Amino acid sequence: MLTKKDIRIPRDWEIVGGADTGTFMGGCIAAIDPNYELYVLEEFPNYRYTGDGSIELIGMTVGEWFKAFGTAMRFWTKQAKNYAWVDANTTFKTEVSHGLRFKMNKKDLELRTEITREYNRNGRIHLMPWLSVIPYELEEAHFPETESAGTGKYRRLKEKDHCLDGLEHICSRRPHPDFENSTKREKTGIAKLIEDNTRQDHVRQGDPHLGQL
Repeated sequence: MLTKKDIRIPRDWEIVGGADTGTFMGGCIAAIDPNYELYVLEEFPNYRYTGDGSIELIGMTVGEWFKAFGTAMRFWTKQAKNYAWVDANTTFKTEVSHGLRFKMNKKDLELRTEITREYNRNGRIHLMPWLSVIPYELEEAHFPETESAGTGKYRRLKEKDHCLDGLEHICSRRPHPDFENSTKREKTGIAKLIEDNTRQDHVRQGDPHLGQL
């Protein structure tokens, strides 16, 4: 099975981080190749889901969470200082720990969600086999059946999504102009190795919540 030590990210790929802050802290790191294929490399929840689907903290301190996230960013980028995208209303505006700081993403939730759905609908999101929380949150992501009162928008319900929020931040920072008219290049080298070992269980065919229409 593919492990982190097997992966060597090519220099023309970009490493991007995204996070959600609060009581429940979540985040992820992804590599994006020049063809807008997005490979989710790591996830950073300070929580877990129980057998009945409820969420609970795992006893990780904020400092421990920053350390895990910052150390992993350094591993993938090979740089001492890195940043991750977060909501503009985060309370962690000035914190820097283990070389990691946050950058405010002013794109709203609906836009972030729609861009992520486009990535997913076009098969551009690939999950590493060691991930467990993001696959679950992608499966559980859903929208209301009717428009939100007063806004006329179908906003994604905000639950079971803390690491997914991080993925949506990443996707929103690298929107693709037109996936439908782009051709997927043949995978070779590290791209083929990664894709041959990614999880496939996060996509439910025909699920309108993830844009699989």
